[in-house]
Amino acid sequence: MTALRRHYGATSVHLLAHLVALPLAAWAILQVVDFRGARDVVVWFVAALVLHDLVALPAYTALDRVAQRARVRGVAVVNHLRVPAVMSGVTLLVFFPLILGRSTGSLHYLSGVTPTGYLGRWLLVVAAAWGGSAAVLGVRLLRADDLHDAGGAPGDHDGAQG
Repeated sequence: MTALRRHYGATSVHLLAHLVALPLAAWAILQVVDFRGARDVVVWFVAALVLHDLVALPAYTALDRVAQRARVRGVAVVNHLRVPAVMSGVTLLVFFPLILGRSTGSLHYLSGVTPTGYLGRWLLVVAAAWGGSAAVLGVRLLRADDLHDAGGAPGDHDGAQG
């Protein structure tokens, strides 16, 4: 057992899981390639890999590092930027053909629903996310000011003087 861990680098359960998961993934890929829209799926998959790993990941990592240093009156604002940005980005990524009005007739054909109004609703979701985050940041800033006026440190939550 220790020889396997020393040479493989993980437990035998890890190896077994990979021996089961990799053929299962290969089977799933073969099933995707076997249907009519396989070319579109492969293009999306490759584009997602390339765009995410080579463009998006370095960009949002750099932005996150900048945001981690950002403070307003001693209050960290990183999560007040992360949460609405992720919500906005993920909803745009998932619904962008509908948001941009570039949806094919497939949705209408399959569901009988004509996709309209997605841009306005997405903008409302984005505004609500950023507005809610700004409101929470405002409350935190008011609390930090109250603690500062009471003589406590910005990190103190009980406002006790020391």
